[in-house]
Amino acid sequence: MTDAPHRSGYVGLVGRPNVGKSTLLNRILGQKLSIVSRRPQTTRNRILGIHNEDEAQILFVDTPGIHPSGGKLLNRRMVDQALSALDDVDLVVLLVDVQREPIPQAESLVLQRIAAREQRTLLVLNKIDLVEKTELLPLIAAWAQAGTFEAVIPLSAKTGNGVEPLLKEIISRLPEGPAWFPKDQITNVTERFVVGELIREQAFRCLDREVPYSIAVEVEEFEEEEGKVRVMARIWVERDSQKGIVIGKG
Repeated sequence: MTDAPHRSGYVGLVGRPNVGKSTLLNRILGQKLSIVSRRPQTTRNRILGIHNEDEAQILFVDTPGIHPSGGKLLNRRMVDQALSALDDVDLVVLLVDVQREPIPQAESLVLQRIAAREQRTLLVLNKIDLVEKTELLPLIAAWAQAGTFEAVIPLSAKTGNGVEPLLKEIISRLPEGPAWFPKDQITNVTERFVVGELIREQAFRCLDREVPYSIAVEVEEFEEEEGKVRVMARIWVERDSQKGIVIGKG
């Protein structure tokens, strides 16, 4: 009996803002890579998360939430990034929030793009921990009719319920191939990038709605010495009047 072939490939996590893409990625990786907040568009860049198993390597691409851009340049850029990610992956995982009505404009946009390119797609119904079990079957049936999906997987990224079946569905559909990254690597972004994102996450949580989500963080110094890390970061805001909100009055 021969060993099972090794599989590897890129998987795009797409969906509307706040459907749980980053939470799912962090759950799969077993540690925080993508930051999470209640604000829409917390994720701004494509972030690669690498999940390794003995016989597979899944390269997850976490994307910004897809939403009507409203003509704003930053919003248009993030939506374009998310949609363009669909062109570069072996499999699409479309996440939806089971608490939302099918099928809003954002999902329609993604479904049209997927259908046009005939991309293999799994549909994930996230946040099943927030609905009654009796509600799940009609929800699954409603969403299954929204597009051509190879499988519909209900899960809770928050609790982890249903994540293992999702991984099995993904791996079975990846092409045979070698691992593209070392097996102990979980991302291709730098430590500076991750640190900057963690600072931005804390700014969102501490400031809530007092500053816009376009706040940015630039890590200027990152030094490791005797087991300690010293970080100097600059927080950018849109207007001078917002500086006091960030650093405190006076």
